[in-house]
Amino acid sequence: MTSPQHHPQVVRRNFICHCLEGGLYMGGVAFLQPETVMPKMVEQLGGRSLIIGIMPAILPAAFATAGLFVSPLVERLTKFKPWVMGFGILQRLPYLITGLLLWFWQDAGPWLLPLVVLTPVVSGLIGGVGVVAWMEMVTRMVPERVRAAGWAVRYITQACIGMVAGAVILQVLTHLPGQRGYAVLHLITFGFLLLSWLSQSFMRELPAAHHYHPHSGSYWSYLCSLPGLLCKQPLLLRLIAARFTGTGYLMVVSFLTLHSLHSLGRPEADVGHFVSFQYIGTILGSMLAAWMGYHQGGRMLLILSRLVCVVLCLWASLTHSFSGFTTAFFVLGFGLYLDRVGDLTLAAELCPLERRSTLLAILGFCNVGSLLLATSLGGKIYSLTGSFYPVACLAAVMSVLSIWILRGIPEPRVKRA
Repeated sequence: MTSPQHHPQVVRRNFICHCLEGGLYMGGVAFLQPETVMPKMVEQLGGRSLIIGIMPAILPAAFATAGLFVSPLVERLTKFKPWVMGFGILQRLPYLITGLLLWFWQDAGPWLLPLVVLTPVVSGLIGGVGVVAWMEMVTRMVPERVRAAGWAVRYITQACIGMVAGAVILQVLTHLPGQRGYAVLHLITFGFLLLSWLSQSFMRELPAAHHYHPHSGSYWSYLCSLPGLLCKQPLLLRLIAARFTGTGYLMVVSFLTLHSLHSLGRPEADVGHFVSFQYIGTILGSMLAAWMGYHQGGRMLLILSRLVCVVLCLWASLTHSFSGFTTAFFVLGFGLYLDRVGDLTLAAELCPLERRSTLLAILGFCNVGSLLLATSLGGKIYSLTGSFYPVACLAAVMSVLSIWILRGIPEPRVKRA
């Protein structure tokens, strides 16, 4: 007999709301695209190469930082939606506040750069408090078999909005260059994030059928138990290593934008073209990820994404034309979202159900170090050499190493079968 939680109508409703929530959220962030728009914005405001390099990693790193420290509380919850909705509205407010400050505070001067950089940091830290509960809520609401399709549909929705965002960015930065233009982009982002939050409110959650028994000792003893808990999961240790070596996309993407504009001598507003082509690649990559994820799981998606990263590094290093660089951004979108769908799918399925909240929080926390170290390393290399090519070479080598590590992780679905 079908449980209320998995009744077809409930699953369908939750799946649609889940896809809208993510698509609208990430589509809104596309107007401040961390991989394309923000690096150029930071350079324009006088930011150093190190700051430019870590911009694509700031938001995911901030998200992952707080989750580990709230997972004991999340494990005690039987309903996750109130927690998710409460922190969800708070994490969206920094974009509204920054947009209003940028529009009305015209003499911001030296405060402009930290204001722009700290907005995703503050939003991510608040969002990180809710993301563990959100992930647990989603994995209970959306059946395993269609999770990859759910992630992919979210990314396709994001890409459709992102292609429009590219044209909007081009017009905004052409007619309102500088601070006023950045203000408009922040306010547009907040509008989409608010719609995302509203769409999530229609999801239906029932209490968990089984109440798990979390760690019952002190908070300090809980923290001390985490390394031992992780060491009992050797496949998750391999996944952490594969994630670290698979950060090639984030190493090259900030400097791909600068390399493209500097090589071509194009104006800043042309990042709008790059955003549009990136999202065309995102749509096709997400469609392939949905099909492969449904039939083969997340592991093959990650391996394929690493191969695409190697191709991207080679192509971006050899091309010197506008069409060549727009193709590079297309390949970037294609491979990056194969990676994201595969990573979300594989991580959720490798974690044992009874400690999934805590294990996902540990994985996210470990990923903070990977993201910041890899992007900082890319920024340092670019700062020392002033060249895109050494960064691309290192990213390609790390991608090959990541493929070798992923070969040692069996596909969870095949293992269970």
